[in-house]
Amino acid sequence: MLMACFRFGLLVATLFGSLQVAAAPRYWTLTGVGFYGYPATASSGYFSYDDATQTISNWNVEVAPLFHLGCFPGFTYVPGNSTTSVIQTPGAGAPTLLFSATMSVPGPFFGMRQLRITPLAALDGSNATVSIANSASREAFEPLPGCGWTVLFGGPAVYAGSLTLTPLPPPTAIAQVDEFYHSGLRHYFITADAAEKQVLDTGVHSGWIRTRESFKAYAKGSNTSGSVNPVCRFYSPPQICSYYACEVGPDSHFFSADAGECLTVSRSYGRIYGEEMNNAFQINLPDKTSGACQVGTTPVYRLWNQRVDSNHRYTTSVAIKAQMIASGYLAEGYGPDGVVMCAVQ
Repeated sequence: MLMACFRFGLLVATLFGSLQVAAAPRYWTLTGVGFYGYPATASSGYFSYDDATQTISNWNVEVAPLFHLGCFPGFTYVPGNSTTSVIQTPGAGAPTLLFSATMSVPGPFFGMRQLRITPLAALDGSNATVSIANSASREAFEPLPGCGWTVLFGGPAVYAGSLTLTPLPPPTAIAQVDEFYHSGLRHYFITADAAEKQVLDTGVHSGWIRTRESFKAYAKGSNTSGSVNPVCRFYSPPQICSYYACEVGPDSHFFSADAGECLTVSRSYGRIYGEEMNNAFQINLPDKTSGACQVGTTPVYRLWNQRVDSNHRYTTSVAIKAQMIASGYLAEGYGPDGVVMCAVQ
């Protein structure tokens, strides 16, 4: 009798333990995911999935630019700019995971993107690597004007790739965004990339010096909670050429943490500004009505020089903001204070 009770208790404990494991969210990393006509680095990142509740609670999935001519710029899906859902088709062994983003932009287009991932086996942890169903997995989007129209669910399909079980969630890494100044151009530039800082410090691109101003953000691929968004980075070269002629360009960069603004730059100024990165670093986005930042963050202001050689300065200093406005710069951003990002304290 005692042995029977022990066995029953052991069975209950085992079942309870297995249920606990089944209900625990697991992190999955996209490995070697490529779209037809594009390299196997076209999509990368990770997401957290709970197979018991069929919910995605955390995600940071990047899709590289898919078509030439800037028609379909890169995009990183995170909780701050997108939503997720799961579709369980009757008879299918595994559900389809959806990552959807709708950017609010002016004009007749809405700016829709959606990434569909259909694994070939259940994401219950029984397999460390799960292949992706190529024919059912794809990214659909609304392209830029002049690039044609791709119907939702009709975008390029995945031709290779899998999901790899990741033991621990990616760490939350803080990145320091440092400011540089070029006295000849009278331009400011910011970067969180260590290699890029080294290039500027050693004079590979001459004329740039540190201003010793900086602010903190999150490194690409780390924290994705709340209002944390990827920062797009655009560049306009010193000379812009078309089929017919060349003209002088501003030789300047532009940064934004707002997915809608990033899309607007691609649509309205794509001939002048090309997207260098869709995720230069990650940072909190303020309330777009009031400009208020979250507790524990610091407002980042954006100032525009209002010149033909368009250039912006990004600063957390109220004193520098006032100084730049007094010298002819225009404050841009959300709310009465013109806040564009919220830096990590």
